[in-house]
Amino acid sequence: MKSTVEQQVLIETGSAYLTVGPDLIIQSAGGLLALVGGTPPIGAHLIDVLPELFGNESALTDILRGDLDRLHLPLINRALPDGSVLYLDLLTVPLADKDGQITGLIQIITDTTHRSVSEQLIAQRRNELQLLKDRIQRQNVELARINAGLLRVTKLKDEFLASMSHEIRTPLTAILGLVDVLRAQLVGPLSEEQLNAINGIKQGGQHLLSLINDYLDIAKIEAGRLELDLGPVSVQDLCMSLRPMIADMSKRAGLQLIYDLDPTAQVILADARRLRQILINLLSNAIKFTPSGGKVGLEVRGQPEQGSIRFTVWDTGIGIAPTDAERLFEPFRQIENERQQEVTGSGLGLALVSKLTRLHGGSVSLESEVGAGSRFHVTLPWEPDEQKRLLEWFANERQKEIELPVDLPPASPLAGDRPLLMVEDDVSSASLFAQYLNRCGYRVVHVESGEEALAYVQGEMPCLVLLDVRMRTMDGIEVMRHLRNNVATRDLPILVLTALAMPGDRERCMAAGADDYLAKPVRLRQLAERIAALLEQKAR
Repeated sequence: MKSTVEQQVLIETGSAYLTVGPDLIIQSAGGLLALVGGTPPIGAHLIDVLPELFGNESALTDILRGDLDRLHLPLINRALPDGSVLYLDLLTVPLADKDGQITGLIQIITDTTHRSVSEQLIAQRRNELQLLKDRIQRQNVELARINAGLLRVTKLKDEFLASMSHEIRTPLTAILGLVDVLRAQLVGPLSEEQLNAINGIKQGGQHLLSLINDYLDIAKIEAGRLELDLGPVSVQDLCMSLRPMIADMSKRAGLQLIYDLDPTAQVILADARRLRQILINLLSNAIKFTPSGGKVGLEVRGQPEQGSIRFTVWDTGIGIAPTDAERLFEPFRQIENERQQEVTGSGLGLALVSKLTRLHGGSVSLESEVGAGSRFHVTLPWEPDEQKRLLEWFANERQKEIELPVDLPPASPLAGDRPLLMVEDDVSSASLFAQYLNRCGYRVVHVESGEEALAYVQGEMPCLVLLDVRMRTMDGIEVMRHLRNNVATRDLPILVLTALAMPGDRERCMAAGADDYLAKPVRLRQLAERIAALLEQKAR
């Protein structure tokens, strides 16, 4: 039997033990019996000393008969007089004589308080960790649900913007194109009064186009797909080019316009169109929020010691409260006041100003006092030491522009007698493009669907395909894939002309096989020049 060995080992490790006779009467005691409330008298009944064994009498009897080798009761707790809790481990094994006959029991009592408390702490921490994991899991599920909802909203927003852009750009293409044809007097001479009316139509169309472009520019910046076209920009020329339009707006609003330009700040490296967009947004905002009789101004100062140039648009208008200034550059946010109710806007202008300025590596700041006006500062990088080199480059480019012909750009001789195939389902736009390109010298064939285009190229090979993307049946992407997969049309020049101008639309078209991409509305001269350039490029 192992009982004697177990007894010796447990004595050495500090456990208490009792020896009990076959009638469960304590015969001897040893070790740390104070654990159970003091040394029990010899002859006491085992159940009285260890009431935790109550109900286990049959198991004890089985051990005495040799039918069970042990009884283990772990984590027995005892409350001590000082209020603390004692944790005990009770192990009952048979007591055998030298002949191996069972003569009683050995009750081994081990103090497991420290171990039990540690295990309880570990278990508690494990439970707390599991609760934390469960909470994080629930939060992750909730975040996933919210993100899925945001993705759906974003997708719906992008689809709406793409549809709105397409539906507005398509008629604008015809409107602005016809305005250019009339202003160039290609269909007959016009009186000064008629030209003024046409200029009014053009101004309104360009304003509508600028609103659409603001929406799309915000989307492109957020998608990280708007790239600046950096080049030398004449500060004086750019600012003065804004003056006629801004002066007209100021005059109609009953305001005085003041320009104060630093003559030493001549050329900067920037995206001219985007810088113009920044200043127009700030100046038009200043005019909107300045009551009649006030002043608005544009001030430019070179700051060579800081390596920067500062454009300041100021007004004597209603001013901006500090609480409103904090959210002024957020998209779709407008200041709520009486003046705001009198003017209209998309709430995108200042958000776009901030984003475009940051793309240039600059910053925007505001000084304002309610009732005393505002000063918006746009600070951009500027290196005065580079001005001489930029001025020389700028002068050469200006000379090239002066030498450009003012008449219609002639058709590329590389077109030969082959037709230019235009695939466009908007009849108004198609008619405008066809008339202009015919005047340039191209023979234009117009079809309204992708299916017609694929059927046409099987009979006659055009010099170039001018292709819309969004059409009623087969779209332009599918048409390009068919053309590129056909050996006969694999190298056919394709110029995409589409009202789809959302982030990724250009890349999608180029990936499908387009050689070039233009977004509607487009200047007619630019269209003819791009066609000629593409024909020359493909002929190399």
